[in-house]
Amino acid sequence: GGIVGEAPCVNNRGSIGHPELCPRPCVCFTNGLCQAGSQCDFCHLPHPKRDAHLDKQNRDLLKALPYKQRIRIALPILRKKALQLDSSPETSRFLDAICVT
Repeated sequence: GGIVGEAPCVNNRGSIGHPELCPRPCVCFTNGLCQAGSQCDFCHLPHPKRDAHLDKQNRDLLKALPYKQRIRIALPILRKKALQLDSSPETSRFLDAICVT
């Protein structure tokens, strides 16, 4: 049997870059059923609830928009996420420069 009190393996390749750059959480690991262990391509570390994502119909609608309109929609969202990661004055100035409408 296993060692009582043994810590779960969290040093897997899918956890690299956690939390901003790793892939989605491993559903199997969360349920205690991941058999891939350190070779698992999904993150084994805790994640906050993910933001809602567009469904296929809305993704298709967005793809059908002209490029400039898609950029106008995406830039404010990307700016907000970037500032959540790094709110330094340099980042803010850079984002102000690229987010000119």
